[in-house]
Amino acid sequence: MTIVAKPETSAEQWSLYNKMWEDQVRGKGLKVYEEHVMAQLRACMVGDPFDIYIPYVTPEIHGLIKDNMTPEAQKEWLENGGAHMRDVDPERYEKMVEECAARDKAYEDAGITIVKNRIGWTPDEIVNDYASYANQKYLSLYAGARWQVAEEFILHAETAGPCKPTPVAARAALLALIEEDPTGNSAIAAFPNPEPDPNVIGPGIAGLDLADWRYMPGKTLLFGLGAPSKESIAEIEGGNGDLTPAGTPRGRDLYMRLLEKLGIKQDTWYFDSNISYHQDCIMLNVQEGVIGLPDDGKNGMWNEELPECIRDWEIIPLPLEDIARGVANSTAIGDGRIFMDSSCTKTMDILEKRGFEPIPVPYQTCWQTFNSGIDCSDTNIWREND
Repeated sequence: MTIVAKPETSAEQWSLYNKMWEDQVRGKGLKVYEEHVMAQLRACMVGDPFDIYIPYVTPEIHGLIKDNMTPEAQKEWLENGGAHMRDVDPERYEKMVEECAARDKAYEDAGITIVKNRIGWTPDEIVNDYASYANQKYLSLYAGARWQVAEEFILHAETAGPCKPTPVAARAALLALIEEDPTGNSAIAAFPNPEPDPNVIGPGIAGLDLADWRYMPGKTLLFGLGAPSKESIAEIEGGNGDLTPAGTPRGRDLYMRLLEKLGIKQDTWYFDSNISYHQDCIMLNVQEGVIGLPDDGKNGMWNEELPECIRDWEIIPLPLEDIARGVANSTAIGDGRIFMDSSCTKTMDILEKRGFEPIPVPYQTCWQTFNSGIDCSDTNIWREND
């Protein structure tokens, strides 16, 4: 799929590519701001299907998926790492293209401004940006790896394997967003990344992944750290990052040295990494005061009680069959509507009976292939209530 012909020279590619991003941002009045992760979504970036390269199973990737991905999916990655999905399974690739188009239409129909790759390709340097580290090529589906936002601050940290080029891929948009922000307040607050050592397991030596937190009401970053058992938490707290697919207390504490100076607090919970590798596939954002958690008898976590920042919130038990279909990786719009994989019908029924409005989006092909869904496919630019 090519929307605009790809020039032959690198200089021409970058000129056209950067202009494409800037044209979507400049003069559009987009504010860079997140009141919290369940405030009204007004503008975001979304991923694209143009560079769907299957990950190599490096030690990092093995640490990410070993507890929670099916043996069949792991086998496919082992056999096809570095290959483009269109070459491995053209029929599945076309389904992914269709799912991205359906997702984008749903967002725009809901009144959300989306910024995305609109020319159908990326410069070769981006595709190969991480290849020198670990043979990984770009996986462009998951724009959630670009950054996160807290108040007016753009936060960034390590991202998983083939998603490492994601922030680089939209650098022109990022800079334009900061320059064009009508408040003039936005700024970057980044944690050291990417991880240069391809031999490390899980979140790397610094111990922090961009998907490790969500910005909750009360100016609080809620860190979700994964553990395969309750007993393993003590080892993780002691510095053993090999046991967790997500972040470590070390990474959290190092980053909070900066974020506390910006007026941001933190809270932490340990989720069951046998269910998924990141907390954004365990906890469903619904609206302020309401979240969903797996109905497994322990809310998908090892803690005895909920983190303080959500301790008094309503918890909706999520059917485990829908957790397996990616229901927790849905995107809350902030007004009671939620973009949700169309296969998660039991959860949709539960939410509708409680007065919420799930918006079904066909995304199961993407989810089953990578265990990342709708929420991982977007990154917030502007979330703010009226």
